[in-house]
Amino acid sequence: MADLLLATCDRALAPGGGAPEWVHLLPEGHMTGRDGRVFNLSDAEAVVAEFQAMGIDLPIDYEHHNDKPEAKLSGPVPAAGWIKELKAAEGGLWGRVEWTETAAEMIRRKEYRFLSPSLLVHPKTRQIVRVKGAGLVHNPNLFLTALAS
Repeated sequence: MADLLLATCDRALAPGGGAPEWVHLLPEGHMTGRDGRVFNLSDAEAVVAEFQAMGIDLPIDYEHHNDKPEAKLSGPVPAAGWIKELKAAEGGLWGRVEWTETAAEMIRRKEYRFLSPSLLVHPKTRQIVRVKGAGLVHNPNLFLTALAS
């Protein structure tokens, strides 16, 4: 998998301002981000199977610090939560999240409103192969329906 690209995309959070247990990570099919990058989720079940084969919860951090080597040099990169389960349903890929108390409170106060999945993407086909985790972020990349207004 050394030839895969890392991609991050954003998704809005939480009706009512709370931290949801289930989050819609990606829609099914082709999508284009605000930055022009194209992604394809044609087989969400394969992404779920890849997650299950790994046998480990996926981290949710703040501002994708887990994906930035320079951020790790300045100290710990705390988790905001953990993706405990993935499922293909309702037109895309969903994740069941166990939030930390700190992150849940920040979401409730609207200090963070968007979730951005961190993805491994095939460089030629742009097919999403794996979800690596996610980050709580401020600026969404993908044009998706918000979970919170």
